[in-house]
Amino acid sequence: MEWYFFPRDKKYPNGSRTNLATKSGYWRATGKDNKVVCKPAVVGYRKTLVFYRGRAPLGDRTDWVMHEYRLCDDVSQGTPSFQYLQGPFALCRVIKRMEISSKISDVHGGTTFK
Repeated sequence: MEWYFFPRDKKYPNGSRTNLATKSGYWRATGKDNKVVCKPAVVGYRKTLVFYRGRAPLGDRTDWVMHEYRLCDDVSQGTPSFQYLQGPFALCRVIKRMEISSKISDVHGGTTFK
């Protein structure tokens, strides 16, 4: 099971970061952003986040993972099909970690240990 959504809330009024806070927990970024490439150019970035139940920094890690995709500023501003956008935006994909490993196993025909 997976969900997709476009977050509209901003963490700060004049910032570009999206607000991903919830009543039951918080999303925490893991590692650095990965480049999304359409050869030969970088067209965007993917950030990986993990959901923690509770309040930071003492929350309990869960199996929920979010991939946040966002376009580079020059791509979103310089392409006619994106001219209608009001500032930067992101596409988020949420999936449970166990499902990620089983999908990888299905694709590669291997066994996954959980």
